[in-house]
Amino acid sequence: MLRRVLAVSAALAAALTGATGTAAWADAPTASTVATGHDVSYPQCGRDLPAVDDIAVVGVNAGTGTTTNPCLAEQLAWGDRFTDDGTLLRADVYVNTANPGHLGDWWPTADITRAGAPVTNPAGSCAGAEDAACAYVYGYSIGADDVAQRGVGDAAHRFWWLDVETMNSWSWDRKANLAAIEGMAAAIHAAGADVGIYSTPRQWDLIVGDATPSVVLAGAPSWIAGATTRAGALANCAAAPLTPGGRVRMVQWVEHGIDHDIACGVGVRGTRPVLRGSAEVGSPLTVGIGTWGPYGLAFDYVWTRDGVPIPDATDPAYTPTVDDVGTHIAVQVTGSRIGAPPLTLTSDAIAVSDPAEEQIAVNVARALRFAR
Repeated sequence: MLRRVLAVSAALAAALTGATGTAAWADAPTASTVATGHDVSYPQCGRDLPAVDDIAVVGVNAGTGTTTNPCLAEQLAWGDRFTDDGTLLRADVYVNTANPGHLGDWWPTADITRAGAPVTNPAGSCAGAEDAACAYVYGYSIGADDVAQRGVGDAAHRFWWLDVETMNSWSWDRKANLAAIEGMAAAIHAAGADVGIYSTPRQWDLIVGDATPSVVLAGAPSWIAGATTRAGALANCAAAPLTPGGRVRMVQWVEHGIDHDIACGVGVRGTRPVLRGSAEVGSPLTVGIGTWGPYGLAFDYVWTRDGVPIPDATDPAYTPTVDDVGTHIAVQVTGSRIGAPPLTLTSDAIAVSDPAEEQIAVNVARALRFAR
């Protein structure tokens, strides 16, 4: 699941760099990065966990929605990480969903959670039947317990995925199944967190069918499972989202017993920067960054002399000095955003000259010519 990069418009790029046109990048090749990572849960207890990457998702339960992953604290510590600037990136979490009816270890008989809290029920009024109204209360109760009783620190500041799979208990009543899922989503929303759906299109169809999600799931992102290769997972980025108005945010594939995840369309992408100005002593050089995305990237600049960083030259512009004469100047541009691997691209290098020295050479040549 996800550790959390659309295109900066040409106009915005121009505004950032002082550029006045965009034709220079019309046909420029685009480089990009991709956010990848892993999800873990109770089956990984006692095992070496994979190296933390851009995406980290931790299972809250131990197979069913009423249980707790015994390694939850350890795995959250694995998934939570700090960026170089000290920003805390919290792991996403996922929770099991179900609609077990009277076969479960608890089933509501009123619009009240297992812990005794009242539930505002958009599916009707629960009286103990295996219907949508009671399924909603069941889901809400399970979701509330996941948030408050499982030990998920900073629960409101994490992204929650609802794991919808056929291996859990479901009813033949697909509207009731959807109500249970929506109840969980509503409880997590009430705690201040956002939710998405983890499933495969086939399993989602078997469990929910053509039942129409309400506003609580409208626009929820999808995490598509089922692939066995990276290429197969990437192909799933083009799948239809599981909920109306949503999008496929992430895909999963399983290889050598490890769950791998890759974000769809959130890497940093950009075109090679272009130097502008005369490469002469005292004449400022600026950088045109071209088209980068997504919107909201932070840019860092490192100017180099013959491939070696120039001390303190980290602004969008650089004025060559006499020390640069006869060398080649270039700039490295790094675009970054929290949750995505940064992308660094380097401009072509240009040779620096000194107009004063050139003029002296011209004057000397003229003097020698007249002396003859």
